[in-house]
Amino acid sequence: MSMLRDSDEAVVSIAAALGYSSQTAFAAAFRKLTGETPSDWRRRHAR
Repeated sequence: MSMLRDSDEAVVSIAAALGYSSQTAFAAAFRKLTGETPSDWRRRHAR
């Protein structure tokens, strides 16, 4: 979440840095945890 909030790095790059095989896998795990997509979460929480 801090990577999404504190950087402009692409979601796909963040997913890869965290070890996910794809942006889709990261988005599915993130949505299960938060109830929203990484992009939607970033829009609401970006500084």
